[in-house]
Amino acid sequence: MKSGLSPFGLISSAGFCLAFPFAAQAAMFPDGAFSRKAAGSVGAAFLKSPPGARSMGMAEVAAGGAEGAEAVFFNPAGLARRPAPALSEAGIGYNNLLEGAHSGALAYAAPLGKGALGLGFVYFSQSEQTAYNALGDSAGSFSAGDMALSAAYAGALGRLLLGGGAKVIRSSIDNVSGSAVAFDFGAQFLRLTEAGDGPVDVGCSVFNLGSPLKLGQESDPLPFHIRTGVLWHTTPYLKTAFDYNLPVDNDPYLTMGLEGHVPLQRPKPWKALFRGGYNLRYSRKVEGLSGLALGAGLDFERFFIDYAWVPFGDIGSTNRFWLGYRF
Repeated sequence: MKSGLSPFGLISSAGFCLAFPFAAQAAMFPDGAFSRKAAGSVGAAFLKSPPGARSMGMAEVAAGGAEGAEAVFFNPAGLARRPAPALSEAGIGYNNLLEGAHSGALAYAAPLGKGALGLGFVYFSQSEQTAYNALGDSAGSFSAGDMALSAAYAGALGRLLLGGGAKVIRSSIDNVSGSAVAFDFGAQFLRLTEAGDGPVDVGCSVFNLGSPLKLGQESDPLPFHIRTGVLWHTTPYLKTAFDYNLPVDNDPYLTMGLEGHVPLQRPKPWKALFRGGYNLRYSRKVEGLSGLALGAGLDFERFFIDYAWVPFGDIGSTNRFWLGYRF
């Protein structure tokens, strides 16, 4: 292994994501933070499952390899991970989730100055729920919905990419609604070292750093999440990645993923992609096949489409679709 590891690279890619956010957010952590004791204690829970089919097909591995418009949902530093000449990119996604729930997203990334600007919008909705009164009798039905609008910017300092952004969150249940503001930060260090013949990138992201979300008389902290990991360019046709996750409302967990591609037509850079991964969070206390993620995609240089399938054992499975266009 050839090592390009430097104190500067290590501090920039990992320490950047750990020091300031912990100090700024600590006062708003729930009891039992970063353990199962805090399960069910956060608001805006839809933010715990970001949109996008590429990363989800790799079991949510994204710290070191997020790129393009989808990076605004996983690691804003990845917005600057763009080959020259840089192109703008727009994407739209739809997620068929569990128990009648669904979500959708829009994302846009474009070169701006020496970096890149990213915009994102995500909504979450589910079928109508039955309401009950204090006696436990049915009292009609109600609906709930959530949305978030975000903007981020990323720039490059040599091989170091830094990004940050803000989002406005809006949640409603029946006739009660509330809003909050949160911030996201990320870093990626490209080719930090080499393993075999392939370079290794590292990255870290901090999401949902903000004030609690208040709905009526209830106030819950946001789903603060730290993700740090590596992306190894194993061969010219295969990438292997690992992320270590620190969610504020659960135990830390590991995600592992891979992405490979097969050229479709030369000399055009068209390719078919296949993805897979394993998420230890989803495998906990769920009967049946869970934790696994599978995905596929087609990339025709300007236009691309991605799909991800994520099973949750006996509960069901989710299907995620993403259409993108570069221009």
